Amino acid sequence: MKNPPKAALAVLAFALLTGACSSAEGGKPADPNAKIQLTMSVWGGDVDTKTYNERLALVSKKFPNITVKLEQTPGSGDYDQKIQTALAGGKGPDIMQFAENVHVFSGRNQLAPLDDRIAKAKIDLSRRFGPQVAAAYQRDGKTWALPDRSGAMVLYYNKKLFDAAGLSYPTGSWTWTEFRDAAIKLTKRDGDKVTQYGMAAGNWWPWWMTFMVQNGGGLVGPDGKPTADSPANVEALKFYNDLVHVDKVAPSPTDYANLGKDMGPDPLFAQGKAAMVFTGYWGIGTFKEATDLKWDIAPMFQGKRKATAGFGSGLAVNAKSEHQDAAFQVIEFLTSEEGQQPIVANSQDAPANLAVLGSDAFMKSAPVNMGAFKESAANLYTPPGGKHWNEMQKIFDDALGPFFQNETDAQATLDRIQGELEPLLAAS
Repeated sequence: MKNPPKAALAVLAFALLTGACSSAEGGKPADPNAKIQLTMSVWGGDVDTKTYNERLALVSKKFPNITVKLEQTPGSGDYDQKIQTALAGGKGPDIMQFAENVHVFSGRNQLAPLDDRIAKAKIDLSRRFGPQVAAAYQRDGKTWALPDRSGAMVLYYNKKLFDAAGLSYPTGSWTWTEFRDAAIKLTKRDGDKVTQYGMAAGNWWPWWMTFMVQNGGGLVGPDGKPTADSPANVEALKFYNDLVHVDKVAPSPTDYANLGKDMGPDPLFAQGKAAMVFTGYWGIGTFKEATDLKWDIAPMFQGKRKATAGFGSGLAVNAKSEHQDAAFQVIEFLTSEEGQQPIVANSQDAPANLAVLGSDAFMKSAPVNMGAFKESAANLYTPPGGKHWNEMQKIFDDALGPFFQNETDAQATLDRIQGELEPLLAAS
């Protein structure tokens, strides 16, 4: 219609002023006065429930015509299967939280690409989130979710143990050699028994993969072909495992089993029995509870380059939602400065919005170097795999299990992973 009547222009102006959906949804013209009911699925515990409800209350104030029902799954273990079942049935929530597995779903065309709406809203993803964080939710030149939470993996260290050893505290400029030397000096033994470990880690992908990326390696090349057996990866994996089986500065899988039920890096650090661990934002709350622990955090050390894993999550829109415009309005607001404030106020996580991540409120939210999270945001890498992420993790677990028990060497292990990744990725 080249010359719309004045009444139509008035309706359009009203829609823009009220912030209601101004485009068609479900094939029908958007009515600025229409009440829209959305569902939003997330995972988490009590703090997450409180924080999401506060944020959705802000949504209701911003968009009075939009109501968002929160559907929360305790923990994250059953979440993916629950969402997949719902989507496979042709339904599913309008808005969904995803982490590094986002492209398992985007690869099945179950998520709506957001680029047109991002452009229309004039959002600069690099400025709002940083290019590394935004890239985690992009595939095939399209954006499939907006970053919401973005806690990088950082280095937690026991200041008391460093002081006792006469060592300077770690910084993001530490090299592998400096990290290893410190771990050796921080390890204490009573005969053959280790009474204090210099560090603690394990077989979780962010730990060993970070060493690979820092060494200039990676599991998949720019052309989408696997590069698991590269010399850089072999060197990195050997260095990582030697910390356990050669330097003996970190517990082996058998050591963890002998230390007691549910023992792992974080509990070992909390008990003052490990001088360093690398973990995510959740350690802030965990270690606050250890009243006898004197600790701080620093960005991860570096190899040939700086790199660290991210433990964030993004918010995506269901490709079959009848209210995609309204759903996008909600996630755009939730990732804005105003929408992210409750994340900080409730100490839920590190916010993805860079302005909030660098705010005084976040910097003062714990009596440690919270700036380590913003400094680390520029060094985040995206795990490989896309829609094959779940299958890739099984390949890693099966091959690396014997390796971390010191039953195979790095080259043989990565040769096996390479051989299994090649047909998997060739089928893409």
